[in-house]
Amino acid sequence: MLAVSALALSVAPVVAAQQAEADKVYLEADVLIDNQQNQEMIAEGNVVARYGDRQLSADRVIYSLDTKKVRAIGNVRIQDPDGTVRFSDEIEVDDTLGSGVAAEFSAQLPDNALVAARTATRTENGSNMLERAIYTACDVCEENDYTPTWSLRARKAVQNAETGMISYQDTVFELKGVPIFYMPYFAHPDPTLERKSGFLFPKPGSSSKLGFVYEQPYYWAISPYQDVIVEPRIHTKVNPTLGLEYRKRFWSGSLTADLSLAYDYEFDSNGDRIQYDQNYNVIEEPENFTGPLIPSEESLRSHIFAEGGFIINEDWRWGFSAERVTDDLYLRRYDISGENEKRGLYDTEQKRLLSQIYAVRQTKSSYFDVATFSVQGLRPGDDDDEFGVVTPLAFAEQNLDFGKYGLVTFQGLTSILNRAEGDDTRRVTASAQWENSYVAPAGLIFEPQAKLRTDYYDYYLEGTGTTDTVEDRTTRNVGMVAATARWPLINRTSFANIYVEPIAMVAYSESSIENGTLPNEDSTFYEYTLDMAFEPDPFATSDLIETGTRLAAGVRSRADFNNNLSLNGVVARRWKSEDDDSFSRASNLSQTESDYLVGSGLSFGNVFSIESNFRLDEDFTLQRTELRSSLEYWRLQAGVTYFELSDDLSDSQIRNIGSEGIQIQGAFDVTKNIKLMYSQIRNIETQERRREAIGVEFYDDCGFIRLTWSESDISDRGVGDSGALKIAFGLRTLGNLAGDQFD
Repeated sequence: MLAVSALALSVAPVVAAQQAEADKVYLEADVLIDNQQNQEMIAEGNVVARYGDRQLSADRVIYSLDTKKVRAIGNVRIQDPDGTVRFSDEIEVDDTLGSGVAAEFSAQLPDNALVAARTATRTENGSNMLERAIYTACDVCEENDYTPTWSLRARKAVQNAETGMISYQDTVFELKGVPIFYMPYFAHPDPTLERKSGFLFPKPGSSSKLGFVYEQPYYWAISPYQDVIVEPRIHTKVNPTLGLEYRKRFWSGSLTADLSLAYDYEFDSNGDRIQYDQNYNVIEEPENFTGPLIPSEESLRSHIFAEGGFIINEDWRWGFSAERVTDDLYLRRYDISGENEKRGLYDTEQKRLLSQIYAVRQTKSSYFDVATFSVQGLRPGDDDDEFGVVTPLAFAEQNLDFGKYGLVTFQGLTSILNRAEGDDTRRVTASAQWENSYVAPAGLIFEPQAKLRTDYYDYYLEGTGTTDTVEDRTTRNVGMVAATARWPLINRTSFANIYVEPIAMVAYSESSIENGTLPNEDSTFYEYTLDMAFEPDPFATSDLIETGTRLAAGVRSRADFNNNLSLNGVVARRWKSEDDDSFSRASNLSQTESDYLVGSGLSFGNVFSIESNFRLDEDFTLQRTELRSSLEYWRLQAGVTYFELSDDLSDSQIRNIGSEGIQIQGAFDVTKNIKLMYSQIRNIETQERRREAIGVEFYDDCGFIRLTWSESDISDRGVGDSGALKIAFGLRTLGNLAGDQFD
C-alpha cells in the first residue's frame, strides 16, 4: 500500500504551478491513483481533502481534472469554517469543497442542532436546498428505536446563507414522532446566527381579570449593538396593550427600557369597569349600591421601567433609572412584572417606584456618590407630593491608613429634600473617625474608636392643627468614644472544630442638640438587629443618634463537625444610660435595655440548612421570629421562610407586610423529565394568599413545556381575587414561548 501525505493537487491543471497556495486542494490518503486516461486522481483509504479552512473526509475520493469536481463516496464528512459538519453517503462538490449535490445528507449545526434530508443541493453562496428534510435540536442516539423529543418534517427546506434563515414548506411538527400540527410554511433563524429579526413564539394564557390572553412578540435586531421586542397583547375581556423592550450597548455601558401602553378604563378582578361614588371611592359591589355611580373613563395608561449604566473612566461611572406608572394598580391589572427589581444605585420598598440619576467615584481608599431621585407610591393613601424630591443626596468617604497607628476615615453627607406639600429639609454632615485594633498575648482583641461629627440643618416644618410652622437653621455637634473587646477561642478536636467568641462593646456620646428637636427623615423605620449588635454607632450618618453611655455584650460560636454538620449561634443585648422616646418601640432602642437578640443556624453540607433570628423582651416573650430553611435531597428541592411580629412592633403595619407570614417554594422531580413545582406567599395574620402557584414541567435536553396556575386573594381598591393560567414552552434553537423560570 502506498502512503501519500500532504500531497498538493492544483485546482487548475496540475502543471499550473503558478496558482496561489489558497487555490489548492490538499489530499491525504493511504493510496493515491493517477488515472491519466480518464483525467482523474483517485484517493482511497482514510482520505482527507482540504481547501482553505474547509475539510472533507471519506472512504474514497475521485477528483476530475477536467470538470474540477470532487466526488466522495462512503462515510463522507465535510467540516465548514463556521463549525458546521455535513454528512452524506455520497456527495459531489466543486473544487472548493463547497457547492454540490449529496444523497442521504445530514448536517450537524451549532448548539447541537441537526438537519437531515433525502437529497441536498448546495449552491455557491453556501445555501442548502433540501428534499424530505428533518430538523431537530435534540441529542440523536444511534439506537434504532430512538425518536427525538421534537422534530420538524418538511417536504422542502432551504437553509439560506444570505438571510440566515431556514425555511420549510409543508411542515409537520412532531412530538416523540407523533404529528401535532401542520404548517404550510415555517421559518426560523439558522443556529449559526447570534440573533435575527422575526416573530418569536406567541405567549398564550388565561386570567380572571383579562380573559384569554394572546401575545405575539416580534424581535427586531436593529444593529449589532441594539434590539427591540414589540409585544402586542390581546385580551378577550379588556382592551389590548402594546409592550416594548429596548436594549442598547455602548462602548462605555448599556441602556434597557421596558414599557407598555393601554387605552382602557380601570377594571376590577373580573375585568368589569370600576364604578365610583360621588367622592370617588371604589364601589366593589355596584349592583348593591343605591346612590349615583361614576364609571371609570377610558384614557391612555402606561408604565416604564428603564435603567442605564455607563463608565466614564477608571474611577468614575454614572447611571439612571426610571420607574413610573400612570395608575397605582396598572401593573397589577395587566400582570406586568419587574416592579421589585433593583435598578440604579438606590433601592426602595415594595409598592414604591424610584426614579434616579447618579454618579459614583471609587478608588482603593475613597468613595463618592451623588444622586437625585423621586418616589412614586402605589399603596392606598400614598400621596406623591408628601414623598418629595431629593436634590441631591451626596456621600463621600476618604480612608487614611496609618498602619499600626490606626485607620482614619473622613465622611461627608449632603441631603436636600423638597416636598410640594409638607416639610422641606436640608442637611450637611461632616465627620472624622479613628479606629485601631490591638491583639494581646492571650489572643484578646481590643478595638478602640473615636468620632467627631457636625450636622448643619436648614429646615421648614409645616404646621398642623396642633403645631406651628417652624423654619430654622441650626448646627448639631456630636462626639463619641468607644471600645470593643473580642476573645476568639478555638478548640480543634478529632471530630470537630469549635469556635467561641465572647464580645463586649462600650461607648459614650454627647450631642449639642437632643433627638426630637430636629426633623427625622432617614431613621423612621430603623431597627437594631444582630447585623449591628456590637456597633458603637449603628446609625452612622442619620437624623437620630444615640447619646450617653451604652454597652453591648454577647457571644458568637460555631462548631464544624467532620460529617459536614455545622452549628452556629449568637446572643446579644444592649444597655444604655437613659430612655429615648424619639426611637420607636420597633427600633429596639427606645428603652435603657434592648430586647435579647438570638440567632442560630444548622447546616448539613448542601443537603439541609436552617437559620433563625429571634427577638425576645425581658420576660423572654417573642417579639420577632424569622426562620429560613432549605432542603435538597434526592429529587426534592424546597425552601421555607417564616416571620412573626408582635403587636408592639407597629411599624410592620406601616411597612404593609403584616405581622405573620410564610413563603414556601418547592420542586419534586417525578422522573428525570417531569417536575412538579409549588410556591405560596401567605399572610397568616389575615389568612390571605398573596400568591399561590402550582406547576408541572416536562423537559429534556432540547426543550420544555410548563403549565402554571396561580391565584391571589389580595384585594386593593377593587382589584381583588384573581387567577391565571400560564403556558411556558421552549425548544432549543427555536426559542421560548415564555420565561424559562417558575415564578
